[in-house]
Amino acid sequence: MSASLLDRLSKRITIAAIALAIPLHVYVDPATGWTLRGLAALAFVAGFVCARRWPSLTPGVATAAAAVLPVLLAALVHVAALNVFSTVILAGLFGSLLPQISLDRWTLPAWWPVLLGTWALTISLAFPVMIVREAGLRLGTLRDTGALDSWALLTTPQVESWILYVVITQLVAVVWLDWLYGWGSGIRDQGSKTLNVEHLDPRSPIPDPCPLPVHGLWLGPTLASLVAIYQGTVNMAFLNAGPWIGLRRAAGTLLDANAYGAIAALAGPLAFVSIPYLRLRHPRQLQATALAVNWAGAWMSGSRTGLLCGAFGTLLLVYELLRGTARDESASRDTSSLLAGIAVVVLLFIVGAGAIGPLQRIIEARSGSSMRELWTRGGYGTVATRMVRDYPLTGVGIGTFNWMAPDYWRTIANDRLPFDNAQNWWRHQVAELGLVASLPVILWSFLIAWLVFTRPTPVERRLETQTLRGLLVGIAAASLFGMPTQNPIVLLMFFYCVARFEMITNSRTSNPRTPESRIPNPESRIPAAAWLAGFIIAIAYAGGQLALARGPLNPFVRAARTNRDYITGTYPSERLPQGQFRWTRRHASFALAVRSRHLVLRYHVGHPDVDTNPVKLRITTTCQTLVDELRTDSAINAQAFELPEGEDRVVFDIDVSRTWKPSDTGESDTRTLGAAIEADFIGTPDVVASQDRWIPLKRCGPV
Repeated sequence: MSASLLDRLSKRITIAAIALAIPLHVYVDPATGWTLRGLAALAFVAGFVCARRWPSLTPGVATAAAAVLPVLLAALVHVAALNVFSTVILAGLFGSLLPQISLDRWTLPAWWPVLLGTWALTISLAFPVMIVREAGLRLGTLRDTGALDSWALLTTPQVESWILYVVITQLVAVVWLDWLYGWGSGIRDQGSKTLNVEHLDPRSPIPDPCPLPVHGLWLGPTLASLVAIYQGTVNMAFLNAGPWIGLRRAAGTLLDANAYGAIAALAGPLAFVSIPYLRLRHPRQLQATALAVNWAGAWMSGSRTGLLCGAFGTLLLVYELLRGTARDESASRDTSSLLAGIAVVVLLFIVGAGAIGPLQRIIEARSGSSMRELWTRGGYGTVATRMVRDYPLTGVGIGTFNWMAPDYWRTIANDRLPFDNAQNWWRHQVAELGLVASLPVILWSFLIAWLVFTRPTPVERRLETQTLRGLLVGIAAASLFGMPTQNPIVLLMFFYCVARFEMITNSRTSNPRTPESRIPNPESRIPAAAWLAGFIIAIAYAGGQLALARGPLNPFVRAARTNRDYITGTYPSERLPQGQFRWTRRHASFALAVRSRHLVLRYHVGHPDVDTNPVKLRITTTCQTLVDELRTDSAINAQAFELPEGEDRVVFDIDVSRTWKPSDTGESDTRTLGAAIEADFIGTPDVVASQDRWIPLKRCGPV
């Protein structure tokens, strides 16, 4: 197979995967109703249609909206479904990119296509396997809200939602990067003279503009920063999410202080170097305002990650401003006054704020810390190392570390571990993708690091180049201690910085005298063997995950290994007039951790016509029938069982001959109900002795 064919296949498979993942996400997420589903469809259609008329503007509008929509969507649906909110936003962005991108090849610099294409292909082929795995290899349980999939106490749909969030974020971001580089990530040089954008005369003719999505990347966060400043100085509860109010941390309009802090810290420097492209008469005032507002807001967030992300870029920005005006006394005074004004504004907001700043959190975190703790990071590093040791070639699966880590910690320390990432981007990739499948994206990250530290700085764009260099270094440094790019907006900003830095430092693409500068990606010289190796990696990864889904990473097996209940085919437990019960569907399975040797099963049916149309109810293990009754009324029956000595798991299935819907009788409940089941382990001797008869439960072989 030729390299061009494999290039085309990887691109089209990636596009198809996004087209599948977005509707699947809004379908399986338990917090999603018809409102969010309709908004996702509307966002995609609007992006697609508008991009055909305004190809440069529409993606910029989509990225600007990304920073302010979460709080608006939460107010609309009365729930902070951040995963689905991101998908609604990315659906609009994907729609705006789709009519503009090539379906035949990746328009990226040499070797980027095979590295990022393999990464995207791996995710695209593997995520359906991950979704089916978490559904217990049964598509009928995709939306089983009664099944807990992890010691993080997340249900199967919630786990699937997180996997799809991760997949959609990464795949749409790769397509975004491809579009950025294909179109040009900023104003391209035109004509025969070098263009110094830092000294553009606003009265001169505007050069032929390429898309400027960066303005969306700083405008949205700046609006969020205005909200964050109000939260931090006036009312912390204003448009803020519950946990952050108590922590005295502003979240802006993103409902997440950590994500907002990183976005704001990046947006300030990006705004400063990008505003000159707007050709305004007095850009310095707007530049200073954007930088001050975003840094003040970032401080209100208390985000240590945000501080690290933006600090290097801001420091290099300040250094270049001072350096560039060192020989011009009047310009030097203007620059010094500008920087002093920005610093005073930021300090005034900080002093008057009731929010906790990132430095205070850093000082608090350092007390009692050690180098070992920096690596283990409260157990997350230990868990990641164990995952890599257990599954070195395949990892545990894309999008699974965050919620599978509590299961690992339960077996390691018998303690609870909150939902979080591996506290290191590279470690997280290896833990989820394994040593082989993570290699392409890790190699690409090293390639970008090489470019950042070795590419010369163009004289005419020194301020912008050095600022971008600093931002990329800051994101990389923050990724050593966290995963800021797990947020889709941060990842879009990172990829913009990468594309823009490559465009203005690459002599081929930045030289207007060469015809090749207008061709983002000339005919690829990547050998077919490299593409073939990428396809082998992606297919092998998906196949390996399928094998693990039928073995040690099957949810049933994982639950048994961590001594956790795993119940499928039911709705969450609820209080009924008769007691605490779970309603089953037509078929349900209970795999329970044994808490005592005595188990009592209570059951009944609620069919309104049960007296005239009896319901058959069977409860069985793999080697024994526990209940086999023809129910003719709604009375509660009970059976008491004594488990064999040393049994640590009990597994049984429930089958009902037919189901019913309360909505058919005029009620608002639209669920499909079978039988109501309660399983209770009895431990006190007096209760055990009061039972007339305990039925011995047989010890069955492996399931």
